[in-house]
Amino acid sequence: MQNFPFHVQLSPPPPPPPPARSSPPGASLLGQPAPSFAGVNYLYARHHTLLHIIMDKFMQLDTATRLSKWDACLFPTGLTVEELLDVLGAPPVGDGDKDNQPRKKYGLMEVHELGGGRWAAGQVVLRGSDRAGKTLREMGWVETRGFEAKPVWLKIHEEGI
Repeated sequence: MQNFPFHVQLSPPPPPPPPARSSPPGASLLGQPAPSFAGVNYLYARHHTLLHIIMDKFMQLDTATRLSKWDACLFPTGLTVEELLDVLGAPPVGDGDKDNQPRKKYGLMEVHELGGGRWAAGQVVLRGSDRAGKTLREMGWVETRGFEAKPVWLKIHEEGI
């Protein structure tokens, strides 16, 4: 019997890599691929705006306030304000609760940076209003905002009914 200096492995070769797919131009944004399911591409909208979303629950507009929670995100300009509220997780109009709390209506408040940590309230768009059906573009939140033009700062707003 002969001894071999090496071990022969009789397993099949690995499968070839899947064929390269060419994706349409809208399948990435700023060179970053979108998360997707296997074999499925995501086509980005052509026009986006940069929105700064304030996540601080309480915010004093009349005194210097340092924001602790906010995020800058790109959103398609064809999105409606109502859809943006859904994406941001704003609750629908509430029914009140068992403790006789009034119903609340939610929306977005645009706030304006005044400098020195001071902010001014801007327009408020409530869920279900005519303006909630407008697109971000129709609201004036277009591609240049946050780049060449002043940034858009938005905060979820709640109002008792």
